[in-house]
Amino acid sequence: MARRINIIEVTAKSALSKSGLPELDYALNPYMGCMHSCVYCFAIDFTSNARAREDWGGTVAVRTNIIDLLKREIRTARRGIVGVSTITDPYQAIEGRYMLTRNAVKLLAGNGFRVSIQTKSPLVARDMDILTQHPRYIDVGMTVTSTDAKAWKLIEPGSPSPASRLKALSSIQSNGVKTWIFLGPILKGVNDTRESMGRVVEEAGKIGTRIIYDRYKPYRGSSKLIRGIGLNISDFTRTPENDQWWQSTRKTIESLCDSMGVTCTYQPDEWKYERSLNYGSIFQDNFS
Repeated sequence: MARRINIIEVTAKSALSKSGLPELDYALNPYMGCMHSCVYCFAIDFTSNARAREDWGGTVAVRTNIIDLLKREIRTARRGIVGVSTITDPYQAIEGRYMLTRNAVKLLAGNGFRVSIQTKSPLVARDMDILTQHPRYIDVGMTVTSTDAKAWKLIEPGSPSPASRLKALSSIQSNGVKTWIFLGPILKGVNDTRESMGRVVEEAGKIGTRIIYDRYKPYRGSSKLIRGIGLNISDFTRTPENDQWWQSTRKTIESLCDSMGVTCTYQPDEWKYERSLNYGSIFQDNFS
């Protein structure tokens, strides 16, 4: 039986916030909480709405005034790269009703901001008209931890199928929009086999996209959920043994990508990739 989702409407104080990620200047989160119920999600600890935080996956807060706020903020905000989103999935199912992400992406890209979307929902393809209108300003990332149904349902029980995500990403890529796959987080004993990771890399090769990858890092909120599905949190803490596992896993991912001709980047190094693209020239050319 599908889990019943509680939707609450709230008002936000601001739309854009400073991002803690070095590859992003701003973050925009239209929702608080996430229907996808991913057990590994670090966002639990960074969700300010108590109901959404404490009932992770069961309650989502909709920031109903975020578009009005954004319209005001972009008048004076310095142009930069906006992550959509960093502590929620911007295209979870309720976006189909509220369309906050659609309107935000349209506003941002249309006013000279670089928009980097990360989701695990095929709903992003609904906005193909906006994506293709601003291909220079938008990239779309799709999280695919595994194509294996058992692993997916264990760690992402409320999310759309990996097959539907990959189909949507392929369509977006074929329409000339930059895309990427986030292979992660990698969890020991769940999606860290050469076969599991290799299938995701193979799909990236078919689409013609690149890979960003990272390991799972325990936070208080996700640690409870990880234990709840029978995994041992000690497998994910920083120990010499676990660090050795990760170095070996990294080598496997890099080897798989190299053998299949897929570009891949370790997530902590993603800022170097973003900097190499020199988006500053875009901002200067159009909004100096």
